[in-house]
Amino acid sequence: MRAAAGRSGHGEGRRIMSEGKSIVVTGAAGGIGRATCERLAKAGWRVLATDHDAGKLAWAEGLAGITPLAIDVSSEDDNRRMASEAEARFGGLDAAVFNAGIGGGGSIDDLPFVQFQRVLGVNLVGPVLGIRAVLPLLRRNGGGAIAITSSTMGVGGEAENWAYSMTKHALIGLVQSLSREIGWEGIRINALCPGPTRTAIAGMEGQDGVAEADLPPHYHSLKRQVPLQRWADPDEMASVLEFLVSPASSYVNGHALVADGGAVVGTGLTLPKTGAARTYPLDDKH
Repeated sequence: MRAAAGRSGHGEGRRIMSEGKSIVVTGAAGGIGRATCERLAKAGWRVLATDHDAGKLAWAEGLAGITPLAIDVSSEDDNRRMASEAEARFGGLDAAVFNAGIGGGGSIDDLPFVQFQRVLGVNLVGPVLGIRAVLPLLRRNGGGAIAITSSTMGVGGEAENWAYSMTKHALIGLVQSLSREIGWEGIRINALCPGPTRTAIAGMEGQDGVAEADLPPHYHSLKRQVPLQRWADPDEMASVLEFLVSPASSYVNGHALVADGGAVVGTGLTLPKTGAARTYPLDDKH
């Protein structure tokens, strides 16, 4: 039996604990997804990095420990193909990170129904289908770990972002319920709730290297609400996801870990009103 992710690794180094373990990561073209794949590969994991756009996975070509695969997370067939690819390449699976997500800004009156359906399909249906696809591999492994990217919008709310927030709340409910359903099989499941992070879905695409004074207004508004007085880098969120699937978190199950610099301790985050609904491209990722 292959060693299950999430078992004790007392006194061992990060790479020793993870060497040779296998994992799938969705939304791997986005900031947090890519950083997670790179971090896991450096720690010795064998990573199947997936995204809906094969072209956006070009960064992974030829990198040791990372195999790119284009899938649509809202497709049951594609999720099954992802699991089959993991089994064929790795002989099994130790863990999974379901990170793919898209924005869904718009008022309750104005958000197009087709966009609402797409937000549901990627943000909520996607992780459900992914979990169903990989569970047989994790069971065969004798246990494992699952991490899902939720959001601070999953523990709060935001005007004109109800569709996104709704899916992120639902993911936490999924985690809490499944922790009781599959925990007895040695399979842990947890969620990460990122705060403001410099990613495309947060409107920060193409802002690398830009002087802070020249960053968009929403950057400065949110920064002032974070006690640490800064946004997170994607790798900081990747480090939390790595923790949640590693032996270091072997007794953590059913938890929604908020990593937001302390913003939701008080009143939470409030985005500035712009007079127009916030919208995001449908192919944005975490």
